[in-house]
Amino acid sequence: MVLDAPQAVGRFSLLENGSLTVREASVFDRGTYLCKVSTEYGTSVMNVPVIVIAYPPWITSEPAPVIYARPGNSVKLNCMAIGIPKAEITWELPDKSHLTTGAQSRLYGNKFLHPQGSLVIQQSSQRDAGFYKCTAKNILGSDSKTTYIHIF
Repeated sequence: MVLDAPQAVGRFSLLENGSLTVREASVFDRGTYLCKVSTEYGTSVMNVPVIVIAYPPWITSEPAPVIYARPGNSVKLNCMAIGIPKAEITWELPDKSHLTTGAQSRLYGNKFLHPQGSLVIQQSSQRDAGFYKCTAKNILGSDSKTTYIHIF
């Protein structure tokens, strides 16, 4: 693709000052970009190598596959992930409902969700037993881990 005047084509914009802007850049936009300027005095060419560093999420801190807890105790389920762009973390609960992290901590009944992804079940009871699935997702992919909580 060649942009030869201030214009926008799809996600690419050539500005009046000669700057090139790529919106929503992805790893597929990597490569060498060529800037060419021609005047009455001659032509100048510059190569600009571009590397887009992005990768799918990878859960770096996860809960044990099985957790045993006594009624009334708190249970902490870790789920922290790395990824670029930053991964969104969602927990699927035994009743198939979903909790998604936000900028601030959130309380859902007896469940406390930390912005980094950890889920704390306070005052656990038999109704909290079951499968919990943590999923970290960004535009490039996802990673998930599942644990089972036994309350006895």
